[in-house]
Amino acid sequence: MNWKKSLRAAGLVAVLTFSLVGCNTEASYSPQEIIDQALQETKEPLTYYGEYTMDMGEAGGKAQIKEWTKDGKRRIEIIGENGENSISVNDGSQIITYDVKANKAFKMDFSKDGLNTFPSPREQAETLFNLVKDTHDISIAGEEKIAGRDTYKLVAKVKKDNTLFGDMEVWVDKKTWLTLKMTMNSAGNKTTTEYTKMDESAKIDDTQFTIDLPKDVKVEEITVEEPESVTLDVVKEQLGEFLMVPEENGITLEEISLDKGLEDRPEYTFNYVKNGQQEISVTVFKANSSVSEEEPILGEKDMDIRGQKGTVMDESKFRYIGWQEKGYQYGIMMVNPELTIEDLAAYAKQMTVVK
Repeated sequence: MNWKKSLRAAGLVAVLTFSLVGCNTEASYSPQEIIDQALQETKEPLTYYGEYTMDMGEAGGKAQIKEWTKDGKRRIEIIGENGENSISVNDGSQIITYDVKANKAFKMDFSKDGLNTFPSPREQAETLFNLVKDTHDISIAGEEKIAGRDTYKLVAKVKKDNTLFGDMEVWVDKKTWLTLKMTMNSAGNKTTTEYTKMDESAKIDDTQFTIDLPKDVKVEEITVEEPESVTLDVVKEQLGEFLMVPEENGITLEEISLDKGLEDRPEYTFNYVKNGQQEISVTVFKANSSVSEEEPILGEKDMDIRGQKGTVMDESKFRYIGWQEKGYQYGIMMVNPELTIEDLAAYAKQMTVVK
């Protein structure tokens, strides 16, 4: 998994998937109680029509979005400031996205496994809050109206500089527990999303969850492939000589998985355990010399690793070191939460050539 790309997209993912529902109550809440209420999922999905604006700063520009939601299905229409125009429909068994300007469509079929393949909005939001609860002070900053609706305003202030997620502000609808406005600094970029209209009484026809594509449109099928287990001999055959953490001092290799990725560069992940517990995850793939070095993301720092120029990310729930050596890109990520950056660097130092 390309973790940098995942982290860069985290802000946008959080904004797009923060539509959460819970029970209706007018009681007074602590910040944690508001979060708990907003993260609840009811058996009856909320039906509504909404309109909101999104400003993704220099990284992504501005957009106007219309949204229809009913029975777990969703339609989103996006018009960007530079003429971008796309329609995405989730009908419960597949997702189709149509790029109007390019006259291209993308289809992801989930009829076999259902949409459980992806984490739910609650699970994604819960992951976000778990990432910041130790690095941010969360408080209630009053009550405000957003799109004519009463909301609680939550503010999350960072406790230290150079964290992945900066200060955040979240406005939660008192009635539906939907997030009606959110600002978040992530990876050096500020993203703001704000509803301008929210209509729970909207009559939404099922035809909204279909797309009539032009006859000449090119439809690309996108498949989601799970990483597959492979043997060490397979990795040797594909990579040749590479570095590997040796099985010594109580650490053993549990599994090797292959992720074919999106760049035609197979990525191998070595999962290690120690004393019966998950310890570290080590990734390796062939570096692409034709690709310029990525800009550092917020919280990422330079560090010498095995005599090479490397980078580290040191967060309370995410510690990682990465570097290139002799044509390969390596990364070591903590799985055991007690490990420090120094522990990861020590594992890197122990690595030996496998032939």
